Formats: sequence, structure tokens, C-alpha cells
Amino acid sequence: MQFNEYVPIAGRIVGPKHPVFIIAEAGVNHFGRMELAEHLIDMAVLAGADAVKFQIFKTKNLISGAAPDWIQRMKSKELPYQGFARLQRYCQQKNIVFLATAHDEESLDFLASLKPAAYKIGSGEIANPLFLQKIAAKQKPVILSTGMYTLEDVHKALDIFSRAENQDLILLHCNTAYPPQPDEINLRAIETMSGEFACPIGYSDHNRGNDIALAAVALGARVIEKHIALSRNAPGSQDCPVSCDQKGLIELVNSIRRLEMALGSPEKKPSAAERKSRQWAGKSIVAGTDIKAGQIIGREMLVFKRPGTGISPEQLSLVLGRKAAKMIPDDSLIRFQDLE
Repeated sequence: MQFNEYVPIAGRIVGPKHPVFIIAEAGVNHFGRMELAEHLIDMAVLAGADAVKFQIFKTKNLISGAAPDWIQRMKSKELPYQGFARLQRYCQQKNIVFLATAHDEESLDFLASLKPAAYKIGSGEIANPLFLQKIAAKQKPVILSTGMYTLEDVHKALDIFSRAENQDLILLHCNTAYPPQPDEINLRAIETMSGEFACPIGYSDHNRGNDIALAAVALGARVIEKHIALSRNAPGSQDCPVSCDQKGLIELVNSIRRLEMALGSPEKKPSAAERKSRQWAGKSIVAGTDIKAGQIIGREMLVFKRPGTGISPEQLSLVLGRKAAKMIPDDSLIRFQDLE
């Protein structure tokens, strides 16, 4: 099945020749407090992100008793379901797209009741076909992270969406470590995925700083997801140290927008500003000595110097062997009207 090259999300288009879709991943960096969650939305709005994303879960449904430390760690970061309904309304007021990742089936059912513009699926669900089937059947755009899994695994997941005839799929390359080592990030997988799958490819970033995310854009990522936090030094969090604070998120969004403009077109041609620059940066044929009227002009009489407002050196053959129609002073531009 052919997936769509362009995917609509809340009036925005994700795909080639459209702005990179920037997701500010608030995740659980609200630590279970509604006022902090709203501050994270404000932060994303101020920076100019396209969307802000949260994580919806019930700890008892997400983590088994086999991992008591994780139960304790995540329970304090739960928000009640109705809190997310409030956050969605707040996003609507602020004109930013509300997104969420549901981590269990009960939470997925609640998220569906909010009628989200799209569903974001975390990498951990790639090998959870029943969960993927349930989301695919909703016939909404899906953003699927692919960390921890191979290209073959991703193909299997895509088969589920293909069978459901859900064509609006976006894949995100990522490395699910916090943070990954640079030699494990493998950004060139973005190019591989772009060639392998006929759908938009993006990148979910778990690195400190913005350089890797910007490199992903240069390699063709159409979506960038980046964790955000009110403070990167919050204790007991794996997300906060690899998140953007307010200043960092503003810098990331602004840098992505500048980079998009700089990437431009594959066509190699001078810009309008460059064409003007040729007048000073280019070179002209210049008299290297006084040339008397009637003298035959030879190569030894000429040099090439700026500015480029005279005869171009590539037209040298049109000058050599001609007679000087008048005296041409040393270090002056040669003009065709100076030649017989």
C-alpha cells in the first residue's frame, strides 16, 4: 500500500516543501501538576512550536508489579484524564496543536474521546501489534517513533496500517537512550527510511543541545520532536536533562526556520544578492602597464583584478591581438571601446 507523501495535521501539512512540523514534547515534565503542564504549553507557544505533546497513562495499567521502582517513579507523574481535556482546551485557546501519546488501552480510549488531530505512538509499541491495530483503525494521522527497532520491524508495523488502509503515517527515527552516544545516533537512517518508505520521515531527539536535531533537518527530517522542561535540572527525571528550556526551545525553533530557508532549492544558481556581488567579487581584464595607442595587445600586458565591472577574463580571446585605439594607462580597466 502506498502511504501519503503529505499528511495533514490540524490544518498544517507535513511533507516535502512544507515547514518542518515541530513538536514540543512536554511528556511528564509537569510532574503531575496542572499549573506546570500549562506553563509548558505557554513555553511551546512562545517559542513558535507547531504542537505540544503529553503522555497519558494509568501507572497500574502501564507497569506491572515486576518493576516496583518504575511504579513509584511514574505514579507521581500521572495527571487525571480530565486534566488532559483541560490541557487540550488550553491549547485551543493558545492556537497550538494538542498531541498526546497514550501508553495503555484505557488511556487510548480516553484520548480517542478527545478527538485528537493525530495519534503519536512511542517506540515501545512497535512490537505491540494489537495496540497498533487499534490506533490504525481510527483512521487518523499517526506519528510513529521507531527507536530500538530494525527496518524489518518497522515494515511489520507498517503492514498493520496498510491492512487498515490508514495512509496518513509519519515515521520518526530516534535512539531511545537519554542521551544516546553520538556514534549511536545514526542520523543517516533518516535518508534510508526516506528511500524505503513513501511517507514523511522525522526525528525524535533525546540529545542535549540542538545540533543533532538541526542536522536531522538538513538530512530531510520533516518533523522534529524535542523534549521541553521548565528546568533541565529537575531531580528524578531522565527527560529533563535532555530537554530544551525556554531559551533553548526558542533557539531551536528559530534555527530550524533559518535552516529551512538556507536549504533552499537543489538548483545551483546565483541568488539575486550574489549577482550584485559579482560586480565587486568578480575580476576584469586590467592593463598591467601603460599601453600606447596602436600597440598590439599581448598577454604580458594584462592582469586580472577586481572589480568585475569590466571585460571578464573569460573573454580574454576577444582582447588579445587587438590594437589599442587610444592610450590605456597602467592599472585601468580594459574597455572594448578602447580597442580597434
